[in-house]
Amino acid sequence: MAVPLLIDTDTGIDDAVALALAASLGSLDVRAVTTVHGNVEVERATRNAREVLRRTGLFAPVIAGAGAPLTRPAQPARETHGPEGVGYVVPSVSAIVEPDTAAECIVATAQRRPGLVMCCLGPLTNIARALTASPLLAGMVGPVFVMGGALGVRGTQTKWSEFNWWSDPEAARAVLRAGFDLRLVPLDVTRRVAVPSAAITQLAAAGARDDDARFWSDALRFYADFHRRYESFDGCVINDALAIALVHDASLADWRPMRLDVSTSGDEHRGAARESADGAPVQVAVSVRAADVLEMVRERVFARWLGAGAFGAGAGAAAHWLERHPLHESFM
Repeated sequence: MAVPLLIDTDTGIDDAVALALAASLGSLDVRAVTTVHGNVEVERATRNAREVLRRTGLFAPVIAGAGAPLTRPAQPARETHGPEGVGYVVPSVSAIVEPDTAAECIVATAQRRPGLVMCCLGPLTNIARALTASPLLAGMVGPVFVMGGALGVRGTQTKWSEFNWWSDPEAARAVLRAGFDLRLVPLDVTRRVAVPSAAITQLAAAGARDDDARFWSDALRFYADFHRRYESFDGCVINDALAIALVHDASLADWRPMRLDVSTSGDEHRGAARESADGAPVQVAVSVRAADVLEMVRERVFARWLGAGAFGAGAGAAAHWLERHPLHESFM
């Protein structure tokens, strides 16, 4: 029986790949997609999610959510995901402001589908607000997979902090402490899942005659340009796709129980995940079969244009980059 799934996303480029992967997996029954501020403004995230679902044939409601963190202003990552959130893609549909009803959707979906699994790909604001609306939410749902945090690798926002938890650390702390069965998918494993530039070049060639290939190549090409400019990495890391892959098959990673807290400071440690004796119990993915995940993504999302092995170099390139950029190195 397919797993009932709610995806909460700030639909940027890697989120788009994650949504497309979820749409392709018969093991997942996507009941709803809620959107949140983060990579882009929430209205763009909502529009982008609907565009990916349209292209992949996934019929699920897309519900707009929080436009800002619980206590801080939103700070979109335009340099990472582009002005519209999908790289060089210029969407044909304008983004519009919609009512924020994601928290209500999360609670209602959990009530209708006991054991609902949630996969959170952006800042955790919507989940924190759903907890305020329904304090017993943690006992109503199954595992909650969260792409966020960094433990033993450099962050993406500061040396210590990953973007999602940096964006709304107060929400991350509320979710950590709520009693969910949390499965954390941190940068330590997501940074190992990368699409090599050569595959993006092949997609671009296919895009000359195929609109879907052009959509993906225009998105991933921007992402690769960002990684090359800011991190000297040749390719792009599809962080969020790993979280969906692990909902599908948790055995693709090794998991370790930890007790974690998150810093809500205003300095460079804002959003930093840290082990603490009084922290919340979390199952943390500590290693991943990155090559297998990449082949799954290629086969499920990109096989129309890319043959077996097209993503093969990505895992090795990512591992090499991590070796050359340890946590103690000064953040660029």
